[in-house]
Amino acid sequence: MSAVGLYIAGEIAFSFVFVLLFATGVIDIGININNMSVNNLTENSLKMNKYLMDNYVTIAVQLFLYVAIGMIYYNSLKRKWTFEMIEGEMNKRKEEVLENIEIKKKISPIKLNVYVHFHAVNEKNIHLIESLSKDIWNDAYKDLLSQEQIDYMLDMMYNVDKVNEGLANGEIWEIVKVDNVPVGYLHYKLDENNTVFLSKIYLKTTDKTKGVGQVMMNHVIEYANSINAKDVHLTVNKENARAIRFYEKNGFKNIESKTFDIGNGYVMDDYIYQKNLITKLPQL
Repeated sequence: MSAVGLYIAGEIAFSFVFVLLFATGVIDIGININNMSVNNLTENSLKMNKYLMDNYVTIAVQLFLYVAIGMIYYNSLKRKWTFEMIEGEMNKRKEEVLENIEIKKKISPIKLNVYVHFHAVNEKNIHLIESLSKDIWNDAYKDLLSQEQIDYMLDMMYNVDKVNEGLANGEIWEIVKVDNVPVGYLHYKLDENNTVFLSKIYLKTTDKTKGVGQVMMNHVIEYANSINAKDVHLTVNKENARAIRFYEKNGFKNIESKTFDIGNGYVMDDYIYQKNLITKLPQL
């Protein structure tokens, strides 16, 4: 209701109350309600107006209405301004969260002068996994693990039966080729809690493979985004500083330190790194 409407309604209400008080004798000004002649009505009206003026009732009513309407409108505007401020702040936060989500989902673009291709592992190329893993592991872990542990882990994780078992369970194994030459491999899978576990991302270190590691990581993140996975997580040897820098550059965060017993007296002393892809929006 508008201010004018509130004012008119207030005037009518007060007029009705005072007429009732005069008519019932609560305020006695000598009104005779039994005589309803025109002259009597005029006389009664003049008496009521005189009483109201002499006792400053009219001014008091006006002041009361102005103050009351002002307070009503002030509180109404205050409530409106508060809601608008809260809504504006929440919209700002939502935009920041959405922007943050897009940043998390984005991949680091890279341009190469070589052709990179991903080949799904099958019975025709599965033998490449074993030879690639031996070359890469003996180079990458020579200063981190003993040769005995390297040999043990290669046999445990990369034998043909183990790879075929993963493929049968829906896990993804891919061979990475640069200009049609095998240079690395990926192994990842979707966990039950809608997260992607990047089990293996390995690449030979040569002049032609510079930047290919980023292409491989982008490939996995694109897969995770395509299925709306919540995050991508992986394990990394605590002493593998080069790999850790690479993961952190790609937005992965260290969330846990864990030691895995892999048998034969060996352990993997790793960090668990995670890259969140989905963030909850604030509630309005």
